[in-house]
Amino acid sequence: MSWLRDVEFRGMVMYRRDYSERDLLVQILTDRFGPKMFLVRGAKKRGFKMTSAILPFTEAEYIGRINSDGLSYLTTTKSTKMWRHISSDLVLQAYASYLLTLTAAAFPEGNPVGRAYDLIQTALERMDDQADAQLLTNLVEVKLLGEFGVAPYLQGCVICQRNDLPLDYSEALGGLLCQNHWDRDPYRLHARPKAVALLQRLAVWQPQQIGQVQLSDLTRRELQRILDHIYTDQVGLKLKSKVFLDELTSNSNRLKK
Repeated sequence: MSWLRDVEFRGMVMYRRDYSERDLLVQILTDRFGPKMFLVRGAKKRGFKMTSAILPFTEAEYIGRINSDGLSYLTTTKSTKMWRHISSDLVLQAYASYLLTLTAAAFPEGNPVGRAYDLIQTALERMDDQADAQLLTNLVEVKLLGEFGVAPYLQGCVICQRNDLPLDYSEALGGLLCQNHWDRDPYRLHARPKAVALLQRLAVWQPQQIGQVQLSDLTRRELQRILDHIYTDQVGLKLKSKVFLDELTSNSNRLKK
C-alpha cells in the first residue's frame, strides 16, 4: 500500500452509498487515477463543508489522499459544478450513469483517463444543456472502443477503402464493407445506410458538434443496434447501467406512442 498526500485532481461523481452512521462511500471518476472509491468521513453531518462536491452528477476539483490499494480520502475541494438538468431528469441520469460507468470500465483503477476525461466531461456538459442525449452517448461509445481493444474501420470499406457505395457493418472483418464485398460476410448486420453514415460521422465528430438533432426513430434504433452488437459481441461488455438505460428508454418510447 502506498499513499499520495495532498493531491489535486478533477473528478466526476458516479455514485455514493452509506458506509456508517456518519460516513459515505463516494465513487469518483478522476482524471489522474481513473475510478476511485473515497471514504468521506462526517459526510452525513449537518453543515458538512463538502456536501455539494459529493452529490451525484457533480464535477469538482478535489484535494485528497490517494491510496494505491483500498479506500482513498477527500480533504477539500477548490471548485464544484452540478449538472442540474441531468440531476432532475431520470432519463438523463440514466444516460449520464452509463457514460460514467462505461468510461470506468475502459480505464482500470489507478490509470490516468487522459483525453477521455475531457470527452466525457464535455458530453455531460452538452447533455445538461439539453443537446441530444442518445447521440452524445453513441458518440462516446464509438470513441471509447479503442480503449477496449476494438477499433473498427469506419472510414470506408475494410477491403477496398471505398466510401462511395452502400456500406454495411461486418463484425467478422471489424469494420464496414461496401456493396461490392458484401459476399465476404453473409452475417453482416444488414444495417440501414442512414445509420451507417451517422456512425461514420460520430467517429469524427466531437461533443461540441452535437445539438438538438432531428432523426427518425428508425435511424436511432438502427444506430444503437450496431453499437450494441459491437459492445456485446466484440467488446464482451453489458453493464447494469446499460440494461437500466435500455429498459428506461424503451418504456419512455412506448409512453410517447
